Amino acid sequence: MSERDFLIFRLRGPMSAFGEIAVGERRSLWDAPSKSGVLGLLAASLGIVREDQTALARLDTELGFAVRIDQAGQPLRDYHTAQAPTEANRTRRRKQGHDLSTRKGDLDTDKDDLNTVLSERFYRLEAAFTVALWARPDSTPDLAALGEALKRPVFTPYLGRKACPLSSPPLPHIARTDGLLAALSAYDAHWLTRDQALSKPFAFRGLSLNADSRPVWFEMQAGLDAEDAGAQPVRWRRDALRNRPLWQFADRQEGRLTWQPPVIGAPDREDAA
Repeated sequence: MSERDFLIFRLRGPMSAFGEIAVGERRSLWDAPSKSGVLGLLAASLGIVREDQTALARLDTELGFAVRIDQAGQPLRDYHTAQAPTEANRTRRRKQGHDLSTRKGDLDTDKDDLNTVLSERFYRLEAAFTVALWARPDSTPDLAALGEALKRPVFTPYLGRKACPLSSPPLPHIARTDGLLAALSAYDAHWLTRDQALSKPFAFRGLSLNADSRPVWFEMQAGLDAEDAGAQPVRWRRDALRNRPLWQFADRQEGRLTWQPPVIGAPDREDAA
């Protein structure tokens, strides 16, 4: 197993919503952020607009993706009602040159052309995740530049929906290790040193760096051969970008590993011998 760079950062907020396929009245949740949602957050930080399909597709094809669930959070159901014009109305007004890019502009039409949309939307409260990105085979993304963008985002990043802001900076850091799980441990050790220097270390209620093992879902066939061999179970998600302006996504296979907190004070092999 050879060493590689991992760009790692954390996502935390009072509410988050990384959902399933968002079609119909029910907008349900997965247990971990989607690749498309996290790369959308990264694209916002870089200043990439939604219509720039080429730049968005490059992020998806060049980067491998993994997420550790640090705190699953509590689910919240929102019975949602909203007014919206018909698609025929939108199409007609776009052709007439109206600006529909804002909510005010979208609703600036006759009341008879507005419908009431009902939906169930689900959120997670006080969830916390640690994300890892790496270069896929034959790709050379500038991980350092991506980390700098997370520190100084161009557009406001959010956790799945605009109503879900981050509660703390993502604290990006590049760890060079010989595996994904080792990179996550290196990231914790890096920021643990910083947190201990604070008068009041940051933590959600019930979340500790010394917590028990945590699940890590990672993208398979993305260059981590050793991790691919040990993944159990394996599942499919439809969050690989195909065409963002048309909201089209493809299936992506991800496997599960288990991250264990390092044993503090354990002797290394030479000491044990």
